[in-house]
Amino acid sequence: MKIDEATSTLNEQKDQVPEELAPAVETLISVVARVDDPRTLAQDRQGVVESAEHLSTALAAISDPSTPPELRKELTAIVKQVTSALEVVSDPGVAPEERSMLILVIKRTTSTLDMICEPKTPPEVRDPMIATVMDANHLAESSQRHLVADSTHASQIPPASSDTPQNTPEALQGVGASMEVARDPRTPPKDREELARVTQQVSALMKKINDPGTSQQERSEAGKELEEKTSRMKNEQEEAAAAQERPRESLGKAAAFCTSAVFESTRESDLMEGLKKLVPAQWEEEGVKDFWKAEEKSDDMLDVLAQLRSNEHAHGPFEVVPLITALAELVPRDKLFGTLGGSALYCEQTAKYLDEESGVTVGTWLTKTGE
Repeated sequence: MKIDEATSTLNEQKDQVPEELAPAVETLISVVARVDDPRTLAQDRQGVVESAEHLSTALAAISDPSTPPELRKELTAIVKQVTSALEVVSDPGVAPEERSMLILVIKRTTSTLDMICEPKTPPEVRDPMIATVMDANHLAESSQRHLVADSTHASQIPPASSDTPQNTPEALQGVGASMEVARDPRTPPKDREELARVTQQVSALMKKINDPGTSQQERSEAGKELEEKTSRMKNEQEEAAAAQERPRESLGKAAAFCTSAVFESTRESDLMEGLKKLVPAQWEEEGVKDFWKAEEKSDDMLDVLAQLRSNEHAHGPFEVVPLITALAELVPRDKLFGTLGGSALYCEQTAKYLDEESGVTVGTWLTKTGE
């Protein structure tokens, strides 16, 4: 869905939703319009538009008289919370890398709205998904509100212990990756239910830790539980993704899917550093602002699309082997699924191709943690 299509759909829905939701839809329309700016990163623009598309699914369900009243109430709360989060994190004043990561979290968590709105979805899946969407988007919003708050307000937020995972985009990223795997129609029902359940536990603990009303002792205890639940969530992510039936793609196509997923999920400064020796000569003088995505040219070569610092959109050839091995250094095996979600399978597939056909070892992608 493009920006004009998204705004057109939302304008139509604004006249159909309950009156209490009209202000949220107006805000959502303005957020989508704001990213129609050549300075906006292509990744951010895509994330905001896709999030708006997901929210349109919820708006349609809210306007549908056959939607159960309780679900309509929950969807209304989700639309308000996600819209508020999108408005805050997509603001140009937010640090670019933080903004990109948080927009990705919002896009991934709202991708579950089609499943939440589906009448056949069992409550064992729907209920934890609803709770996670609310918690994750509340955390995404509050993390940025605290950063822009004055020092007096910020001082009201009690510090967590040094070993407590904090409310950072990276911490939320794993929750978003889980939600994306859980809503994938290829994920077996049992795996979906278990992943939805443990992900909701993780998001609830993160919310508790970052609640200013939580005591230091409660925060410490929650931090220890969060560490255990996060480890469990990572295992469930991998098991659920591995249980999916996926076609065996060609090396070039698998490498393109993998590369695009890493570009989307990795901080731009890390990409700049990791890929600086591979950047085409014509990009060096201008500099890269955003590595966006990759497309297959052949099994040996990808066409990488990027946004330069001049905001010009460019593309250039990258050899598969040096590109993939460089990306494997940025996202090691123990972070692969928590960072990329189901797309990590394409990275594994690429690594297997290169190992079997070229004898190239791709970082730790073929080695499980602890082996």
